[in-house]
Amino acid sequence: MTQHTDQGQPSGGLSFRRSLLSVLTLLLLTGLMFLIFQDHLPEIRQAIGKLSPAQLGLLLALALTYPLIEGVISQRVLASRVPGFSFRRGLDLAFLGAFGNVVTFGAGTLPMQGYDISLSGLPAVPGMGLMTLQYVFHKGAVMVYAVLLLALNGRWLLAADAAGMMRYLLPACLMVAAIILALVLVCTSRTVQRAAYWALGRLPDSGKWQARRQSWTRQLDGLAAESRSLLADRKLCIQMFLLQVVKLALMYAIVWLGTDFMDLGPLTFWQAQTLAALMMLLSNALPNVGGMGSVEASFYLVFTGFLGQSGTMSVLLLYRAATYYFTFAVSCVGFFFIQRRWARGKQAAA
Repeated sequence: MTQHTDQGQPSGGLSFRRSLLSVLTLLLLTGLMFLIFQDHLPEIRQAIGKLSPAQLGLLLALALTYPLIEGVISQRVLASRVPGFSFRRGLDLAFLGAFGNVVTFGAGTLPMQGYDISLSGLPAVPGMGLMTLQYVFHKGAVMVYAVLLLALNGRWLLAADAAGMMRYLLPACLMVAAIILALVLVCTSRTVQRAAYWALGRLPDSGKWQARRQSWTRQLDGLAAESRSLLADRKLCIQMFLLQVVKLALMYAIVWLGTDFMDLGPLTFWQAQTLAALMMLLSNALPNVGGMGSVEASFYLVFTGFLGQSGTMSVLLLYRAATYYFTFAVSCVGFFFIQRRWARGKQAAA
């Protein structure tokens, strides 16, 4: 949990107890996942044993493209408000996102990013507004890319789904797409923003609700102001959206390569992309703890009918090892250097 200064801006500090609780929760959930997989561990070990060091290195390199592309997006977005904002600082924001999602269960991600942005001269609230817009572009890309792939491969998907799960999953994904669309409208439509202000005004005036209303109102103020400025730059918006799609396609490619490397199924590149996109869209409807739970459940639901239980678990374990655990480990290293930079900045200001 991030600590705050008297001015209401995050100081960048983390509660040790909250961090320890988060790490213990991560270990508990990891142990639970292996407990669920225990009946298939021999098959999983056999499948993963087929990977060569070069193949494993390629999968990990693909996983690293996610924070790297997020760093490029952050640099492009922040440079529109802070001239000279570097890719290194954008990459730091990506690492803070990955680190905060696990260690603070997502609650401290925006405050930490806002604090880091404020060190570049842009106040924290507008900075958090820009990061929220980046998140919305990510969600929009998840929806649009999934809908496009489903439109192109929908017939194959329904014909190849022997278990008939897709008939239930597709309507659920459409509901998630509607929720994502509503989130996009909050950032892009002044009418929806006015409705959000009206809803916030109806919250209770006492206790924690008053503090929450004030915090949410400040964030909505920053979001509304930054959305008008950012959306006016159509070239930047197109660049952001295309980079988000490339980021997702590269991450989904881990599923296809993992399946191919372990000889688990005849999925083509675009078939694997479609299933992974459907999985990601569905995961937005499921609860998660520190980024865990929703992806695992949706992955199992989507892929089991195509790869079988042991095949699905093998690819899932490899996919999450690359995109979650490895990325988090790298973000921990990044956070160490970010905190050193914060400490040097505080010493220079003292």
